[in-house]
Amino acid sequence: MAEMVCEIDDLKVYSPVGDPLVKGVSFSLCAGETLGLVGESGSGKTLTLKSVVGLLPQGLSSEARKHHVTENTAMIFQNPLSALDPLCPVFRQLCEVVMARQEVSKKEARGRAAELLKRLSLPEMLIKKDRYPGELSGGQCQRILIAMALACNPTLLLCDEPTTALDVTVQKQTIELIRDLQEELGFAMVFVTHNLAVASQLCSHLAVMRSGEIIETGTRKEILTSPRHEYTRKLIGAILDIPESEV
Repeated sequence: MAEMVCEIDDLKVYSPVGDPLVKGVSFSLCAGETLGLVGESGSGKTLTLKSVVGLLPQGLSSEARKHHVTENTAMIFQNPLSALDPLCPVFRQLCEVVMARQEVSKKEARGRAAELLKRLSLPEMLIKKDRYPGELSGGQCQRILIAMALACNPTLLLCDEPTTALDVTVQKQTIELIRDLQEELGFAMVFVTHNLAVASQLCSHLAVMRSGEIIETGTRKEILTSPRHEYTRKLIGAILDIPESEV
C-alpha cells in the first residue's frame, strides 16, 4: 500500500476578523499521486496551499479536523522574482537550500547544486559567474525555484500557479519539466491553477474550487467529460480552441 503523504480533512481558513475564506476543504494524496486544484482567482486555492505548508499571511488563521503532511514537503511559488532574494545571487541561494535541507558541507552543496543546474538545463556558467535574479529570465528564475524544491528531496511538491507569469512557450516547457521530474522521482503533487487545461496535462485527479469550497472532485476523465457542476462546465467552456484558418 502506497504511503500517505498528505491528508487534509475539513480545513478552514479565517480572515483577521473571523470571516471564513476557506470552508471545509478535504483531500488526500499517496506517494506518486497528482491533484489539480482548479478555480478562478479568489476562490481560495492559494490560501489552501499556504495553509497546508504553514505559510499563511500574517493575521490569517486556520483549523482542520486532520492536517497531516510529510516532512519532506517543498513548494514552488507563483512569482519567482518575488520568491527569490533579489540581493543574493541565485546559485548561492540554491547552495544554501542544499546545505540546510541535506545537511552537507559547503563544498558538497556546491557539487549537488551544480548537478541540479544541469538537470534543469540552467546555464552552467552560473557556477563560476553567479547572477542575481533580476539578471535572469522569468523561465530561468522559475527553474531555480524548481531546483530549490528538488534540493529538499520532496515526497510532496506543492505548486502554486508556477506557470502563470511565464509566456506560453516557457509555460509549456515548465509543465513538461515538472511532469518528467515527477515521473522520474515519484513525488506526490498538488498543482494549483486557474487554468483547467494546464491542470489536465499534469494531474490524474482534479478538484474544482469556488468561493473557498471544493464543489466537485473526480478523475481527469470524469471532470472533463462528465462535469456535474455548472461552474465546472463553465471552466471547461472557457478553454479556448485554436480556430481553423481559412485557406
